[in-house]
Amino acid sequence: MKNLIIFNLDGTLLDSRMDMALSVNRIRKLYQLPEIPIEVLKSFVDKDTNTFYKNCFPEIIKETIPEDLKTKFQIHYAEHIIDNTKLYSNIQQILETLSIKNHMVLYSNKPEKLIELLLKKLQVYSLFSAILGSESFENKKPDPEKIIKVIKSLNLEFSNLFFAGNSEFDIVLAKNLNAKFIWCKWGYYNNRLEQAPDFIAKSPEELLKIFEEDT
Repeated sequence: MKNLIIFNLDGTLLDSRMDMALSVNRIRKLYQLPEIPIEVLKSFVDKDTNTFYKNCFPEIIKETIPEDLKTKFQIHYAEHIIDNTKLYSNIQQILETLSIKNHMVLYSNKPEKLIELLLKKLQVYSLFSAILGSESFENKKPDPEKIIKVIKSLNLEFSNLFFAGNSEFDIVLAKNLNAKFIWCKWGYYNNRLEQAPDFIAKSPEELLKIFEEDT
């Protein structure tokens, strides 16, 4: 029986912070707002969607996020989605190998249409049984309710549940799902976690070793 591996996207499989930050500043320019330093904008990427917009456009957003702002940003970002964004080294080959003996699901705070576009351009979309984005969840990370429903709806039989991520939010979600957490230490948050992970992968190649040893 196969394992089910849930992958976080940003900071685990790729780094999209530069393209997102550049798109934010271009949209800010449309609204005649000053640029925000790129390194500051990069720190906003791994937040839930509402927090991301509020951080990036505080002058515009008071309570609700204007639909035209979201539309402008998403259209612009989609046009530049892989200008600088690439999968981390060897990730494509590792995902292809893992997909042979495991079910894989992707979980991200990005909108699903942008996740789909990004993964198709990076040629790994077909490797995942499901993609879960920001609009799939009333409650954002680390609430497990929706992801459990989606897993059940896929009718996948699996022996063990794993979550591969890089942040404290990810490990909390893994615990809420009763999943074994793999800390992908090459990601954004590589210093330490408050809780102990079940496994530590210092490089993408070590993901394969974990599943070889676990099976």
